[in-house]
Amino acid sequence: MEPSELRFKDSAVARAYISNLAYKFDEPEHMVEFLHACDIAQAALTHWLFHECLYYRLQRTLKMKETHPEMNLQAEMEDVWNKYSQASEEFQLAKERLQRIVGKLDLYHF
Repeated sequence: MEPSELRFKDSAVARAYISNLAYKFDEPEHMVEFLHACDIAQAALTHWLFHECLYYRLQRTLKMKETHPEMNLQAEMEDVWNKYSQASEEFQLAKERLQRIVGKLDLYHF
């Protein structure tokens, strides 16, 4: 996909999209539920990506162990992997929650 084809080039466009979508809910409670679910999904995704980056950084460091054999990162790698897996599950749950809420929209009249 070309950069010129990307829909969300900046945060203002992303916020406007979410805001416009929120106003399409018939029930105010659904709109609020949607906005809360968006916040949770965003936080869960960020948490997941944080641990993914940390895991890959530790993995690169572990490869350097050949030059620094005194480093013992195996336990730390396992801990980060567990946190990464948990964050992945948390994001999946947030995504499913958001899907249920978006399913309340009348998608045929967009």
